Amino acid sequence: MPVTSSPTAPLKYVVGIDIAKDTFVACFGRIDVHQQLRFGKEATFDNTSAGFAALLLWTAKQQATATPLWFVVEATGVYYEALAYFLSDNEQALSVLLPNKVKHFAQSTEQKSKTDQLDARLLCRLGLERALPAWQPPTPALRQLRALARERQSLKRRGARLKTQRHAYDHSYQPDTRTLERLAVRQQLLKQQLKAIDQDLADLLKAEPELARKLAHLTSVPGIGLTTAIVVVAETNGFVLIENERQLASYAGLDVVQRQSGLSAQATRISRRGNVHLRQALYLPAVSSLRYNPQQMAFYARLRARQPSGKPGVIAVMRKLLLLCFSLWKNDRPYDPHYHPAHMAEKEVAPTT
Repeated sequence: MPVTSSPTAPLKYVVGIDIAKDTFVACFGRIDVHQQLRFGKEATFDNTSAGFAALLLWTAKQQATATPLWFVVEATGVYYEALAYFLSDNEQALSVLLPNKVKHFAQSTEQKSKTDQLDARLLCRLGLERALPAWQPPTPALRQLRALARERQSLKRRGARLKTQRHAYDHSYQPDTRTLERLAVRQQLLKQQLKAIDQDLADLLKAEPELARKLAHLTSVPGIGLTTAIVVVAETNGFVLIENERQLASYAGLDVVQRQSGLSAQATRISRRGNVHLRQALYLPAVSSLRYNPQQMAFYARLRARQPSGKPGVIAVMRKLLLLCFSLWKNDRPYDPHYHPAHMAEKEVAPTT
């Protein structure tokens, strides 16, 4: 149902979009000079090119004036990407929000139910009430970087499982030689594919000297290698959607949470509700930095003085390395171990379990 015009001209038009695999729900809303929010009836479209075109026709019918229109989409897996690129190609104003930001806004409202229609209206309301950053589509190089990085991580996990499987079967009672041969062939195939991916990554960085230069800032941190730097940049899309360090820690699932009710209080821990690829990529660099990075070693020692277990300290180092990568990337500068201004001193926070 179109939003009818009123004597009070709208200040802002927003379309909130809740996306699923096959369809998405759009909610059209506006805000007037009296700060009154008004929403139209939600509409459902196919998550296809035809559905995207129908969305633009539908929104054009909803607009009573030439007031600028803004689309608000939640970054749900990969299902939002095709629509986001379509809107960007058609020069539509668009914001793509991280799920944790939408969740925090939802908690501030009185909405208790959850449906696709209500989620679309929630996104519309968020866009009307807040000033949101415009979405910047990732470059083709960053898209390729993320695809190669994820493929490499997947092959590494398969290789580790296959190695364990072959070792166990080899030491079992009377193992079959043909089975062992097939396991060896699979291992060799994985090695060849990893080598091919590494060559593709090398070719990509050779063709993108600016990307390679900024990745070198991250690898200047003792403990962080090129593979880790690639995963961090690829999974955050060059930190384009990250506004601050707290948001980044939450996106990676490295934010510290607490459960307390009455006399019952659990030890603090990380949420683990975030990008698992980042956490997996940061664990070994954190362990390595405790041997080769004096700053992280001192940081870890201070935490161990207060914690009986070493695991919370390693998690805190993971978080610290991630935030350090964010700072170096945003400031476009290499790592300086002696740069510790007082006004940027990081609060040392670690989970207690």
